[in-house]
Amino acid sequence: MKTEYISGLPVDNLTEETLRQDLPVYITSGRKMMVTSVNPQISLQVERYPQVKAYIERATHRLPDGVGIVKMSKYLGGTIRKRVTGIDVMDMMLRYADEQGHRIFLYGAKKEIVKKAAKNIAKDYPNLVVAGYLHGFTTREPEKIVDKINAANPTFLFVALGSPKQELFLEAQVDNLNASVFLDVGGTFDVLSGEVKRAPKIFIKLNLEWLYRSVRYGRWDRLKQIPQFLIKSWQMRWQSRKPGKENQANNNLTPGKGTQSLHKGRGAS
Repeated sequence: MKTEYISGLPVDNLTEETLRQDLPVYITSGRKMMVTSVNPQISLQVERYPQVKAYIERATHRLPDGVGIVKMSKYLGGTIRKRVTGIDVMDMMLRYADEQGHRIFLYGAKKEIVKKAAKNIAKDYPNLVVAGYLHGFTTREPEKIVDKINAANPTFLFVALGSPKQELFLEAQVDNLNASVFLDVGGTFDVLSGEVKRAPKIFIKLNLEWLYRSVRYGRWDRLKQIPQFLIKSWQMRWQSRKPGKENQANNNLTPGKGTQSLHKGRGAS
């Protein structure tokens, strides 16, 4: 797994299969597997929320969750050619948890949404254990939220507070949480609850799921953010080529921190 820098953020060239292979390695080793998404919207938030950037940088796996990331990688000479979305990764993790009988915890979304999502997951994946859930509008102090999650003893923690809240929560609390695998999933609970339909397959295949959601659910601000992301990426690319500037290399490929270091320990090259 290699890491590219796009718009100043690390993004890993990985696949769902890479993630699936790493799950048992992290779960059995005692190390925390922190999986987070990088997309154009998040890349624009890091200037206002440096803690979001800090969490992305410490994460073990950074998903190229956006067609803008894929296109910019190609433009910058990188090798990322396929989106890896949070919702697809959560589906893969639920299937793995079902196969292994792991415990999961859901944190985020509205009260009725997370309750329906938990019910549907328990029905669709009968061998895993929904150890608990908590809606994202709770008035509990962060320490009490951590206590509730830890009391459920989950292997997987899925956080759906929306960005940047979910990254801010994890950056502040991940060291206090006892789960093994962490995934921030945005609006995925809405889909799992059945309240929101995912984009038709043709949109997903054409990498236009973002356009469907923007039009279907009135998220016009996301459309405005696309040119901002492109301008920021081009500016950082241009600045990195200036003489005398340290090349942070938006298109520089460097070994990923998470998978490679673990694989070295088990004899992989």
